Amino acid sequence: MSLGIEFYLNLVCSAGGIVFFIYSLILIRKIKKLFPRSKITKRWLLREALIIIFLVGYIFNILFQFYELTDFIIIMTPLVYLFGGLFVFIIIKLVHKTYTTILMESGEKK
Repeated sequence: MSLGIEFYLNLVCSAGGIVFFIYSLILIRKIKKLFPRSKITKRWLLREALIIIFLVGYIFNILFQFYELTDFIIIMTPLVYLFGGLFVFIIIKLVHKTYTTILMESGEKK
């Protein structure tokens, strides 16, 4: 097996993505602690699950690269684009709802 620049680039990018996903999971847990009994906390659970799915996908990507299972990588690429876009949309929508909740709750406490 000859490992070209594509393999190493893929490995570095996937490993970097894994680090960001793990850090994101840590941040989500911190966010959920800020709203212990809020509806917002339940909504963050779906986002946490999606991050875990992406994390597992990145791990599989590394394995597919290592074992030269390029057919799977060809299928994974468009799925990552599709679900990545969906993920960003869902996160932005939740962030908007979270900020709205914060503003409403801070207005009630005045």
